[in-house]
Amino acid sequence: MTTQKARKIQTLYTWMRILLLVLFLTFLYAASAHAQGSSDSRGMEERLTRLEKMMQSKTSKFMPGLHGILRGKFEYEPDLNAGRFEVRNARLSVVGKLPLCSEYKMEIDLCDEGEMKMKDAWVRVTPWKTLRLSLGQQRMPFSIDAHRNPSAQFFANRSFIAKQVGDMRDVGFLAGFDFTDRKQRKVASLDAGIFNGSNLNNQKSAWFTSPGYSARLQYYPVPGLSLVPSVQHQQIADRQASYTSLDMGVSFQRKGWLVEAEFLHKFYAKDTFHDCNALNTMLGYDQFLKKEKSLVESIGYLARYDYMQDHSSGKSGMAGSLLKLTDAERHRLTLGVTFALRNPYFPTHLRLNYEKYWYPHGGAKESEQDKLVCELMIKF
Repeated sequence: MTTQKARKIQTLYTWMRILLLVLFLTFLYAASAHAQGSSDSRGMEERLTRLEKMMQSKTSKFMPGLHGILRGKFEYEPDLNAGRFEVRNARLSVVGKLPLCSEYKMEIDLCDEGEMKMKDAWVRVTPWKTLRLSLGQQRMPFSIDAHRNPSAQFFANRSFIAKQVGDMRDVGFLAGFDFTDRKQRKVASLDAGIFNGSNLNNQKSAWFTSPGYSARLQYYPVPGLSLVPSVQHQQIADRQASYTSLDMGVSFQRKGWLVEAEFLHKFYAKDTFHDCNALNTMLGYDQFLKKEKSLVESIGYLARYDYMQDHSSGKSGMAGSLLKLTDAERHRLTLGVTFALRNPYFPTHLRLNYEKYWYPHGGAKESEQDKLVCELMIKF
């Protein structure tokens, strides 16, 4: 082979190696670019997914919550040999949170003793987790049983303290603060506020020089035990009279047991009515059934004794310089059984109660006599 031919072969071999090297590098670059593109695509998808979840979380945080309670019952009074059906409550409420640490609640009862009534309508700011500042129509912080929502009651009919003597809503400003220990366990809660003192009537003309006020302290010395002193002052009888109530309650709940006692003393300014004392005591036990396929989840056994002296709400106005009698002195013993039906979406309770009344001086109302009560309650 000549020298010239050998040089040509060597040159061709060199260019082939260069070409193979270029092709190899091009392949590596294309593969790397493809891998990088896939990685960027996956990263972009992951970032979009995280962003979407974050937006959904923030959106759901501010979505309003709809709640409700429906209570229907049948009552039979042996002394009258008559019965009646009644829709006791048909409540709807909307609650929610807004940006900048604010909350709101609107609640209406479509059938509160046959009438449509607005219950709650307030806005709230929470500068800290333990501080609450509310403005609007709301329940005055007072008592244990009188402060319970119908969905949290244990009997078909409320106690005398909750219905006649201590139940009060008004429009005003309320401040609340929670006290916690080093383990962030709530050990006490204080709520206090000032109100129009008009009991929701004529809000536009409810100018006051002496507002109503209310305050309640809840103290939890040990888990399950609560001590609740409270005070309430309100204008009544179109501001011609006023009253002040002092209440002391204690409640203990543990391992299905409930023990509760509450005493209320109500006195009226300028002796427009004599003092009224009221008492409410309860004992209950919940038996939980372990059979998951059973219709009944738990059975509650309850007993209650409550009492109140002659009482005037002030809604009936005055007769001369004295308030009119609204409710006559009475004693009552209530025995009940509550069946909690197994419904994780719409808690359902079937209550069977028997109420026995005693009137030392007469004055029993038609609907406030010995009776058998069957109530079905559904809440969501």
